[in-house]
Amino acid sequence: MALVYWFADGVGEKVTVGGPDGKTPIPTALIRWIRANGTPALIIYGGDVYPSGNTKSFTEFFKQMDSDVRLMCGPPGNHDWKDDPDMPGAGRIPHGYDTFWQNHPESKQPVNMTKKGGARYEHFIDLDGWRLLFVDTGDYDANPWPAGDPARVTWLQNNLRPGRSNILVAHHSRLSRGRHGDNDKLDTLWRTLFDASGTPKVAFTLAGHDHSVSVYGPRSMEDPKGHPVTPDKGIYVVVNGAGGDGHYSQQGVFGLGVSGTKPDIFSDDEHFCVTRINLIDSKSADVDVLDFGTSAKNGPESIAKSVVKVRL
Repeated sequence: MALVYWFADGVGEKVTVGGPDGKTPIPTALIRWIRANGTPALIIYGGDVYPSGNTKSFTEFFKQMDSDVRLMCGPPGNHDWKDDPDMPGAGRIPHGYDTFWQNHPESKQPVNMTKKGGARYEHFIDLDGWRLLFVDTGDYDANPWPAGDPARVTWLQNNLRPGRSNILVAHHSRLSRGRHGDNDKLDTLWRTLFDASGTPKVAFTLAGHDHSVSVYGPRSMEDPKGHPVTPDKGIYVVVNGAGGDGHYSQQGVFGLGVSGTKPDIFSDDEHFCVTRINLIDSKSADVDVLDFGTSAKNGPESIAKSVVKVRL
């Protein structure tokens, strides 16, 4: 059994504070609880160091992680892809993100300097019979995955384990509810997670980007926005961008500012949350949402209605 924790969209120079003392950055409060109480095998920060993912922002990230990234990894977010103007480079890469993780080889986040663009950060981690595949969707607006590089599609196809004991990890989600909504330009990525007959090769996906929580029942290859299907025909979708940088309403304000598919299992747009993945064995995993409330003053509550029980 291995426990994996995810949070995203929280770290930066200006971040909501709370914690027991009312002064601690929310992401720091979250990761302190995880380390003290969660017995983590892996901690995933799902992307976006604010405001621009430059060296100054990543210095603050390291500080807010209590200067410890030994169990951490994570795909770049769209803010991380805003290049640091003080650092030259060949080819388009997120300089602050790239430099930070190169400087922390003790972490779980590799940087393959033989590759260009987002392919530099795509990797997988095997835990207790499961494979977590990390894909970079951070440059979504300018160059949606695979950003014109068919080798990235081949890499993903070749590295999916036989069966369905695979988890796709990225900053953007095919389905999402909030200010950003569904990411239609990720349809190539979504379809890569199924075989030619439409049978899923992945159990569930993890993402952030929208500053809220959305959990969806299994969705099919052809109609991800449609009704849930049986687990053998679809992929669960888990979105959690409620890591500290405020929240995006899933209801909208005066009918504005919300889009995307409405979650059918669980949603929240008011509380700071961590997603916990319990890898029980190679055929079983439980996913739930840990709700830290509006200030992370105390330990979290596990939300029973958010639980996804994956049984392959």
